[in-house]
Amino acid sequence: MPHYVLRDLVSTTGDLAVLPTTVVRLLDLLKDQTCAADKVVQVLDQDGAMTANVLKLSNSAFYGVRGTVATTRQALVLLGNRSVLTLAFATGMVPVMRRNLVGYGIDRDRYWEHSLTSAMAAGVAMERLGEPARACEAFTAGLVHDIGMLALDTHLANNAMKLVPAFPLFNVAEREQQALGFDHTDAGALLAENWGFPAALAAAVAHHHHPWSAPVEEDVVAAVMVGDMVAQMASDRLQPEAWPEQLEYLAPRGIDRDYLRELVESVTHTPEETLARATHPAGMPCPSSTRVSIS
Repeated sequence: MPHYVLRDLVSTTGDLAVLPTTVVRLLDLLKDQTCAADKVVQVLDQDGAMTANVLKLSNSAFYGVRGTVATTRQALVLLGNRSVLTLAFATGMVPVMRRNLVGYGIDRDRYWEHSLTSAMAAGVAMERLGEPARACEAFTAGLVHDIGMLALDTHLANNAMKLVPAFPLFNVAEREQQALGFDHTDAGALLAENWGFPAALAAAVAHHHHPWSAPVEEDVVAAVMVGDMVAQMASDRLQPEAWPEQLEYLAPRGIDRDYLRELVESVTHTPEETLARATHPAGMPCPSSTRVSIS
């Protein structure tokens, strides 16, 4: 199918065409590596629901905070600007991303679970890839890596089309190509462009199945590929051997079968601690039964 047809499809995706105002402003801040705290406060204080969610997450014992985090400014001081921005962006994307994908046979909770698990594993993997300071970028990129499925689902639904359910559930690129002539990475790349995503996020959306083809931000894209693999291992009981090409690529980077299985254990059995590690790598996790979720 011609490229202009795909561009038209993505530009007419209803409520996906434009992100919520607060999320757009957060994206602008995420592009600024030296973003001032006052700018973050200004954005969050205009969205009471988002601020409440960020404070709830900030008060998790896994972030190692002593006492109660009562204000956005306190959260910024204790967790850092980048961590708070990451948590805020994640909560802001919930209404955008937590939806049923009728054309894929995937319900809203399953899609969100895959996205969030991928994000957590991607953030943690940045330490193994030697760039722990960029964990928040990898987490954010992992969260949105499959946004192209949102755009294609709108098209599938509008045309009464359904992709035949398959196993594993998120291994859909081949079926998309057969049905449409393009896949969710192509659609996602255009949606990321429409939304003004930073380079690392846009690269991950377009190249997370083959990070070696990414023109920029290869380490972040590689982390997102790891996150995607771990999420499928955790939910569909796949083994690392399902991705021989990816394993060969990751081996020189210190990521092997055993490490992938460790990440599966982490996201499956200690998701709250893993979320904290992924979004605040400098934090001090401590034992707790506090339940942390982004929903």
